[in-house]
Amino acid sequence: MADDTDEQNSLARIAYLRISSAIVDGRLDLGEPLSEVELARALGMSKSPVRNAIKELQVRGLVEIVPQSGTYVFSPTQQQIVELSEFRHMLEEQGVLLSMERDAAGFVADLARIVEHMRGLWAGSSTAEMKKWDTAFHLAFIAHAGNAYLSAAYADVSLLVEALRYRFMDTAHYRNRAYEEHLQMLDLLERGQTAKAVRLLRAHVERTKEFQSRASWSSGRSSRRIYRARDYASLLAGEQSTELT
Repeated sequence: MADDTDEQNSLARIAYLRISSAIVDGRLDLGEPLSEVELARALGMSKSPVRNAIKELQVRGLVEIVPQSGTYVFSPTQQQIVELSEFRHMLEEQGVLLSMERDAAGFVADLARIVEHMRGLWAGSSTAEMKKWDTAFHLAFIAHAGNAYLSAAYADVSLLVEALRYRFMDTAHYRNRAYEEHLQMLDLLERGQTAKAVRLLRAHVERTKEFQSRASWSSGRSSRRIYRARDYASLLAGEQSTELT
């Protein structure tokens, strides 16, 4: 019995990681209806672990379960995007301040390493990899802060933030601007100009908030037919995202 439970938990974890990754990096649309049956078939497992994965995704805010309607990828309202952006900014700003206070050398070195990866990818125009390193840049603000509560609070919203950031980064103009501002933030922090870096971070997040809050994300309920022929096997075969824990 214990072995069966362990196996079910392991399968549920695999399902959770596969589905969450597809949501975050945009392979599944915001507001898209999800079928437990089709997800289970694509993942080669029964519905039970998929159902458990869906429950965990709901807790993390990545899916919405609507009574007598179905399960959908989250589809944020403009107000939710504004509030999430405000919360994200508070956490990241505090992360930068604490990181510079407690581990400035390690923090700046980590950002420099990340930016170096971004420079190499920029030359090759690798958008998918750029998105991952963009996420890593912001996660570094929290990782070096030395505060478990700050890390826990950021982990609660990190996948939602990442999912919206990935879609923001699909627009070349905003992607280019974000990259340039990462370089500027690193330069300011290397010179110890923390206050200026924080002000730039505030403008950086504000621009993201404005872009995202203007977007119109479908609820999925009125366009169910569009998704009936979705190839879940291909959509869920991508790389798994790394969570902040």
